[in-house]
Amino acid sequence: MSIDPRLKERRRVVAEDRARRKVSRLLKLMVAIVIGGLVAWVLLSPWLSVSEVATTGVVSSDTYQTLTEVGAVAGTPMIFVQPGRVEAALLTDPFVGSASVVRDWPDRLIVQIEERTALAWVETADGWAHRAVDGVALPSPESPDDALAWVQLPDLPGGDAEASRDVLGGLAFVQALPESLRIGTTIKMRVNGEFWGTVSGYEVRLGRGVEMEAKARSLAALLAEKPPRGSILTLIAPAHPAVTPPS
Repeated sequence: MSIDPRLKERRRVVAEDRARRKVSRLLKLMVAIVIGGLVAWVLLSPWLSVSEVATTGVVSSDTYQTLTEVGAVAGTPMIFVQPGRVEAALLTDPFVGSASVVRDWPDRLIVQIEERTALAWVETADGWAHRAVDGVALPSPESPDDALAWVQLPDLPGGDAEASRDVLGGLAFVQALPESLRIGTTIKMRVNGEFWGTVSGYEVRLGRGVEMEAKARSLAALLAEKPPRGSILTLIAPAHPAVTPPS
């Protein structure tokens, strides 16, 4: 049985087209592999690896150790440095208040840190600790010294301190005081829920832990007028301070 020449030619053309398509796909795959390899080689090459880690704001934190632990160091390919992951690791350090990590292509990493600083000694049910203005506890000795103001809330659970209005109010009061008045300042909570303090040798009634910045500013202005020693200074309403002279 003979095959029609036209059908035979058609089959040959179809077979050749199929073969060409297979060869074309194979060539494209090979080109893609070569290009992908070249791209990977470039991305992993020294030209696109970290050559410098520029840091700012690092004083007390363990930023350098953390950067080493997460691989954000010289020699690491830039594509392996994930800024969000590095920032999250840095923020686990209590001294780090905020962190920014930016990849400055092709080979530079910029790390900006804002550190917390100890503002006052705060006493809670867990004992004494340095605390920053946002209430976060910082590594510190177990016993207080006279280098910072004292905020005494011995009945407050230590785990509640960061969110406590009284802790944050006491810290806000200390921060708003002129630095010359902070050393030796002590404020504590009395049974009736009012803050009382000793500032520059004066007994000060502060009332509830609200408007504490305004109370600190009002107190500074009042002390500038040199009230009689032994007076009790009342700042429950900071806009209307009162002086009770010694008996």
